[in-house]
Amino acid sequence: MIVSYLIALTFLWALQTTRPPTIVFVCAHGAAKSVIATTYFNKLAAERNLPFRATFRGTSPQDDLSVRAVEGLKADGLAVPTGKLAAITDNDVAGATHIFAIGCMLPDAARRSGKASDWSDVPDGRGYGPMRDAIVRHVRQLLDEFAAAPVAQSGTTAVTFDKTDTDKAPAGWTATQTGTGAAKWTVVRDDTAPGGPYVLKQSGQATYPLCLKNDTSLRDGFVEVKFKPMSGKEDQAGGVVWRAKDANNYYIARANALENNVTIYHTIDGRRTEKKRAHLTVAPNQWHTLRVDFQGSRFSVLFDGQKALEWEDETFKDAGKVGVWTKADSVTEFVGFAYGSR
Repeated sequence: MIVSYLIALTFLWALQTTRPPTIVFVCAHGAAKSVIATTYFNKLAAERNLPFRATFRGTSPQDDLSVRAVEGLKADGLAVPTGKLAAITDNDVAGATHIFAIGCMLPDAARRSGKASDWSDVPDGRGYGPMRDAIVRHVRQLLDEFAAAPVAQSGTTAVTFDKTDTDKAPAGWTATQTGTGAAKWTVVRDDTAPGGPYVLKQSGQATYPLCLKNDTSLRDGFVEVKFKPMSGKEDQAGGVVWRAKDANNYYIARANALENNVTIYHTIDGRRTEKKRAHLTVAPNQWHTLRVDFQGSRFSVLFDGQKALEWEDETFKDAGKVGVWTKADSVTEFVGFAYGSR
């Protein structure tokens, strides 16, 4: 049973993403089981030179780590994780490839994400040793499955923004716009950014501010970004672009915090045309994840880890650039930009 669901999870990961697995372990208080799982997962992954990382969360986190877990990990000769205990959030769900509940009920977003599984056989009242042994058995099995997964990860590129580009457009990008106005793309510091702290910010006003990654040419693959809509009277949007021929011809999927929707368009000769939309909550001043998978004429849009839209179109069949996009007076930050080919 355990083997079959791990194989199924790994197969699902291989189909849906080219990113290395990012694991979130969750227990009720975020203080014992998830901490043990995270500590051993990261240790064993590092020993096997596997590029996988895990973190721990709680559904109702307490203030401090469990004394039993801390003493047990120290006795095992392992470093005890530090930092404030935190509840699992929608951003955690969006950024994870796999979520494991260890003796707790996950929130709705995690359960609906298609990424969650349950380690319900980890004992709770028999002391540290039996708890650790059950968790380590699961962790070893998980790492075995990940290591054997036939997935080529070299096709994925993750982009970070550099301190040296502060207050100017990032090197290797074309900061531009579709239509009139004056877009303003700059690298700034934001300590709230997941994986930051340096982010790409659009703070000007133009018809459609657009920033394209110069060295990209993808026909089939994916593009993904984390974005935070901060302000804007006309619009508060963040989007990703793919198969861009130039600043006037491309596909675009965007999420809007003023309208609470996710929409897909094509832009031809500078004219944007809406093709499909879904009504979803897009909270302002929070980080969200937007991803598009594109294969031939088929496109799939995910928002915060949930499938939002599917659409088919053959307007742009050739490879093109990927990038990020906003509209009008949207002040929006971007981080965690990634793309890959298939």
